Amino acid sequence: MKRLFAFMMALVLVLSLSVTAFATENTGSITITNATIGDAYSLYKIFDATYSTDANGNTNAVSYSITPDNQFFSYMFGADGKTENTYFSYDAVTGAVTRKEGTQNTDIISYLTDMVRSTENNFTAVTTETAAAETVVFDNLPYGYYLI
Repeated sequence: MKRLFAFMMALVLVLSLSVTAFATENTGSITITNATIGDAYSLYKIFDATYSTDANGNTNAVSYSITPDNQFFSYMFGADGKTENTYFSYDAVTGAVTRKEGTQNTDIISYLTDMVRSTENNFTAVTTETAAAETVVFDNLPYGYYLI
């Protein structure tokens, strides 16, 4: 239960990182609190993210995208990008990914977790950190939608 809570909090954190940090650094970080010392936490980048800003530097929107060379692409959308996905829509022209209306956060988290844990896929983590303390920090991450 503690791991699930930490995972969900990390996912929420990724989606709500400070706009100022993104605008000035072009990278972000993910912090896991209440980590279990000795446990390994693997980070998977599912989608790329782009932030659009207005003339004052304020974020107007976040858009997610995926390319066919992404390790998760064929699992989610088929090798040709035409496979229907229950939770996400894919635009083959722009590479944009949007969440389908009516999808629940818990269903998306379950879907992505099952995808990453699938032994037949052998997905590779961006990085893995073993908790030496109750806080684990992943720094200098390019914008994206990450799963821990």
